[in-house]
Amino acid sequence: MDKVLSVERKNGVATVRFLSGETVRVPSALYLERRLRAGDSADPAAYRMFISQRGYPHALETAMKFLALRERSEKEVRDRLRRSSYDAASIQRVIDTLQLHGLLSDGRFAEQWVSSRSKKYGRGRIAQELRVKGVSGQEAQQALNALPEEEEYRRAVEQGRKMARKFKNDAKKITQALMRRGYGYALAKKAAEEAARD
Repeated sequence: MDKVLSVERKNGVATVRFLSGETVRVPSALYLERRLRAGDSADPAAYRMFISQRGYPHALETAMKFLALRERSEKEVRDRLRRSSYDAASIQRVIDTLQLHGLLSDGRFAEQWVSSRSKKYGRGRIAQELRVKGVSGQEAQQALNALPEEEEYRRAVEQGRKMARKFKNDAKKITQALMRRGYGYALAKKAAEEAARD
């Protein structure tokens, strides 16, 4: 048996420090089921076992709330659950459950991401964002392939027109600005020239 030295709760996680030097991080929802306070006697190993056994339903609820806001990538869900200190087994079980019931799909996430981000950014920027979100290159490419080139060009021209006033119709500067937004050089140059003419 060990003694609890301190309990600190912050950002949805309770950090329990024991006299022996051990530290256990526990999601707040689980901590509320079995609270420990400074001075309490407790076995850190038994407390970890409790967290492992009860983690899944709480992790699933956390993931469902996270997904209710918008479509997410698998990596985003994993990262969110890790930040809340759920154990690896609970996280994997949640991911498997969500995928089994069609509630989590990197392909669907990529399609929605491309649809919303293509209003302001080009393929290069969107592809980079999808990589950061953990979407595979193949799924990202499939989603980007659904974006018609004419549509990307039209939106680049729209962006270029907005920039034209700022850059005093300087096609070269507009091209550079569009490239920073992820448009390829050839498309950015053509769109910038059209925007500068207008």
